[in-house]
Amino acid sequence: MEGETAKRRIQEVRRMLGATEEDSLVRELALTLTPDNREHRERIRTFLSSSDLFLPRYNIPLASERELALHRLRAVCKAGALSVKDFRDNPKRIFAAHEEVGLCDGSLATKMTVQFNLFGGTVLRLGTQKHFGGKAESFLKDIDSIDAVGCFALTELGFGNNAVQMQTTAELDERTDEWVINTPTTVAKKYWITNGACHSQWAVVFARMLVRGEDHGVHAFLCRIRDEKMRELITIEDMGHKMGCNGVDNGILTFNDLRVPRDALLDAFTQVDQDGKVVSSIKKPRDRFLKVADQLLSGRVCIASMSLTATKCALLIAIRYSLTRLAVGPAGQSDTPIFDYQLQQKALLPLLARTYCLSFAHNYVKDQLASHMTGQSHSSDVVKLCCVIKPLISWNCENTATTCRERCGGQGYLSCNRLGQIISFAHAAITAEGDNRVLMQKVAKELLASGSVDILQSNAADILSLEGCMELLQTRYAKLHNALLGKLMVLDPSGVFDVWMKQESDLVQATSESFGEYFVYQQTLSTLERMQSPRAKQAVTNLALLYALDCVRSNLAWYLCEELIQTRTAERLHEQIDQLCRSLVPDIPVLLNAFEIPADLMQTPIAKDWIKFNERKNEGEVLG
Repeated sequence: MEGETAKRRIQEVRRMLGATEEDSLVRELALTLTPDNREHRERIRTFLSSSDLFLPRYNIPLASERELALHRLRAVCKAGALSVKDFRDNPKRIFAAHEEVGLCDGSLATKMTVQFNLFGGTVLRLGTQKHFGGKAESFLKDIDSIDAVGCFALTELGFGNNAVQMQTTAELDERTDEWVINTPTTVAKKYWITNGACHSQWAVVFARMLVRGEDHGVHAFLCRIRDEKMRELITIEDMGHKMGCNGVDNGILTFNDLRVPRDALLDAFTQVDQDGKVVSSIKKPRDRFLKVADQLLSGRVCIASMSLTATKCALLIAIRYSLTRLAVGPAGQSDTPIFDYQLQQKALLPLLARTYCLSFAHNYVKDQLASHMTGQSHSSDVVKLCCVIKPLISWNCENTATTCRERCGGQGYLSCNRLGQIISFAHAAITAEGDNRVLMQKVAKELLASGSVDILQSNAADILSLEGCMELLQTRYAKLHNALLGKLMVLDPSGVFDVWMKQESDLVQATSESFGEYFVYQQTLSTLERMQSPRAKQAVTNLALLYALDCVRSNLAWYLCEELIQTRTAERLHEQIDQLCRSLVPDIPVLLNAFEIPADLMQTPIAKDWIKFNERKNEGEVLG
C-alpha cells in the first residue's frame, strides 16, 4: 500500500515540475540566470540530450573512462559547441559552453576547458600568425576539431602557487636556432598536467627563457610532445587514479634536452631577434609572467561556470528526491514527503538562494571579463572579480553537493545518483587554476590597493530588510578591510610578510570573503531592479533576502560583538530565515525549472522514478 502511495507521489511531482501554466515566469527567471547566447545554449543541451554517448557510466576501467571523456569531447566539438576563436569576439559563448557541458560530465568539461581555454586560448593570446597556422589559421582549426589535442604545462611539483619561481628552462642554442628545454630537478617536473598522460600531442610549456646566459623570466613555448623521436627527450608519467574526474588523464612531464624550433616561443609580447637581442613590450620579468599566465583569469571563470551548473544539478537531484520520498507523517504512516520537514527545507533552500545569487554575480563577472578580453573596456576590477568568483562558486558547489548527499541519505551515496561525482568535481575546482585560499589572498591585496573603504550609512528602518542587509554586509566588509589596512600601514616593508602570512591570515581571508558576499548581494539587487513581472521580483526578493540573512547568520557572533545587531534582532533573524524558507516552497517548481536542465540529461534515478529503477536488477548503472 505504501509503495503505491510512493508511486503516486512520484507521478504528482513529475506533473508539478512539468507544469506549463507558469511558463512565462520560468522563462523570465531562466533569462535572468543565463541571459547570453540563448539559442546556442539550447542547441548544446539538445545535442547532449539526443545521444546515448552522454549517458552516465560508472563501473568502467580507468582507461575506458578516459577514452569516453575524449570521445565525448570530440562529439561536442564536432557539434560546434565552441571555438578557440570565440575569445576574439564572443568569450561568453565559451563560458556558455562550459556551463552547458557541465550538465553532463565533470571530466568532459575539464578536458574541454584545458583544450580551449588554457591551451588554445594561450596560443591565441600569446601567439602570432605563425603559431595559428598561417593565414588559414589551420592550427586553430585543428584545436577546434581536436585534431591537435593540447595541454598547459605550467604547474611544477615544487612550484604550484608560486609558479613565477619555476625551474624549467628554455635556453636558446644560437648555433642550431633552437630552444633547449630541460627539467633540472625533481621539483621542476610539470605536474597535474591535464590531457598530458594520454591524449595531448602538443603542450604550451612555461619555462625560464635563457638567452646568452641571461634569465628573461617565464615565457610560453608551443611544443610537440608526443612522437617516436621524443621518447628519450620527454618522460611522460601517468598520475593514475584520483578521488574524482578520472576521465581526465593527468600526467607528469620531464624534459631532457628537448629541442624545439626558435618559432616555438609564443612571441606576441616578447621577441628574440637573430642577433640574440630580447625585445619585450613588458619590461619587468614578473610582469611578463603575469601576462603569459593571463589565461588563468578566464580559466577561473570557466571553472566557476562548470561548478555553477554542477551545483544546480545537485540541488535539482536532492529537492526532486525530497519531494517524492515519503517518510513518517502525523499518523505514523509513510505518507509525508521529506521536503515538508523543516529540517530538509532549512538545509536546502538557503543553498538554492545562494546559488541563484551567485549566478547573478557570475553573469556580471562574465560581462566584465568578456569586455576586457575583446578590448571594449579595461576595468581594473577584472582581476579581483575573477579571483573572488571562482572560490565563492566552487566552495558553494562542494558545500551544496555535500549537504544534498547527506539529505538524500543512502541514496545520495550511490554513484548513479551523481552527488558523489559532483562532490569530487567541486574539490578539483577548489584547487584548479589557483587554490581558493591563495586566490582570496590575491583579492585582499587588490582591495587594499585602493585604500580605505567608507562605511555605508543607509539608515534603513529595518536592519533585516533588503536595504538593511546591504548596510550589514557592506559594514562588515568595510570594517575588516580597514582593520587589515591599519595593521599593515604601521609596518616597515620587511614586516609585512610575517603579519600577512603568519599572524593575520584569518583577517585576510575574512576581508576577501566579506567583499565577495557584499559583491554578490550588490549584483543580486541590481538584477532585481531589471526584472519585469511582480511575481518574478517577489521570488528573487525572497532569494536575495534569504541569501543575505544567511550570510549574516554565518557571522552572527561578529555582528553581536561589534554591536551592529542586538540580541532580539538576532532572534528575529532566525525567525525571518524560517519564514523565508516557508515562503519559497510554493515557488520550488518554478525555481528548479528555471535551471533549464533537460530531463533526458538528468539520468539520475532519485531525480526521476526511483521506484521503477529498483524494479529491475541494475547494479548501480543507468542503462538508458
